[in-house]
Amino acid sequence: MVKQAEDNIEGRKIMDRLKNHKETKTGLLEDMLSFIHYTPDREADILAFMEKYQKTENEERPAILENLRHCMDGKEYPNPYAGGYHYTPEDVSLMEKILDEYIDDLILAEGDPAAISECVKDTVLKINALNEECGRHLIDTWRRERLCSFINSAAETAGLTHEKDHTLQHRMW
Repeated sequence: MVKQAEDNIEGRKIMDRLKNHKETKTGLLEDMLSFIHYTPDREADILAFMEKYQKTENEERPAILENLRHCMDGKEYPNPYAGGYHYTPEDVSLMEKILDEYIDDLILAEGDPAAISECVKDTVLKINALNEECGRHLIDTWRRERLCSFINSAAETAGLTHEKDHTLQHRMW
């Protein structure tokens, strides 16, 4: 009876730690969003329009020149980087959902190493698919390290041993 009560207390502690672990993804998601968040900067935008002009087909150049004129004159103009983004805020929201579901699934695994390993695998495969949909631009080296750390530390909190990178055999990023 005492052993069962101790196990229940330990199980609740693990659940609480995993729920708190969800919050550690915030910096990673904010970094993903900051890369695609546009803040107008007239001087940088003039250069961006000029570069876009040089790299564009002739028939598209008049529209770019018009936008450049608006930018130079201080008038309203479109985001010169808009066509260069490889993922959207919706993709970042989907990443957040994947990571939240991962933590929820780890809680349901109740410390079973095989179930935890399956959670890791399923999550990494979902992230692989999302990253592919984003032209492999969603996860760079820094984000890869942060994602691996998030996934591995949660798996270890849930009950896997800290012996290796649990994502390595499944990830394509």
